[in-house]
Amino acid sequence: MTLKVSSVSCFRSGYKIIDNISFELKAGQLALISGSNGSGKTSLLRMIAGFIPLSFGSITFNSKEDYSNEFFILGHNLAIKDDISPEEDIKFWSMYLGSGYEGDVLERVGLRDLKKTPCKYLSQGQRQRLVIARLLSSNKDLWLLDEPTSSLDKDASIFLKEIINDHKDSGGSILVSSHINFLDNPDIKINLDNKNVSF
Repeated sequence: MTLKVSSVSCFRSGYKIIDNISFELKAGQLALISGSNGSGKTSLLRMIAGFIPLSFGSITFNSKEDYSNEFFILGHNLAIKDDISPEEDIKFWSMYLGSGYEGDVLERVGLRDLKKTPCKYLSQGQRQRLVIARLLSSNKDLWLLDEPTSSLDKDASIFLKEIINDHKDSGGSILVSSHINFLDNPDIKINLDNKNVSF
C-alpha cells in the first residue's frame, strides 16, 4: 500500500502554491505537512484527495490514479447537520462509507451522553470529536487529516494522537497537515516553507 506523490506542482489564480513536491507514504507510515499560514498545507491535502487539479506531476495510491473510495479526509468543513443527533450522524456516515455502524464509537470519543442530543447544541470541540468518530468508523486505510487538533482540548488531542498511532500500528497510512507538531516521530516531514521533504 503506497501513496506516491511525484513532482507535484499547483497554480491557483496565477500563483504557484505547491512547487515540485515528491514523497512516498507506505503502509504503517505517518507523514506531517507543516508550514506557515498560506504555505499550501490544505491545498496539498486537497490535491491528494482529488479536490484540486494538479498543474504538474502525478499522484497515485496503490498504483491507481482513481482511489476516491480508499481514503477518509477530515477537513475544515465538518458537514454536520444541526437537527440530527451524533448517533444519527454516525449511522448515516457508516452506511454511506459502507463500513458498518459500531455502537461504541461515540463512547470512545467522549460523546456517549450526547448521542441523542441534536448536533446544533454541540460545542465546536464536541463537533470535532464527532468527525473523529466518523474517522474511526470509516474503515479506510488512508487518512488525510487537515489541522485535526483545531478546537480540541488537551485530552482530546492526546486521544487523537493515540488513534493515529493505533491506525499506523495496524498498517494504515496517515497524512496530517498541522501548524503544530503534536505527533510522535513522523516517518516523513514535509515542510512547505522551505520545500523540504525529510525521512
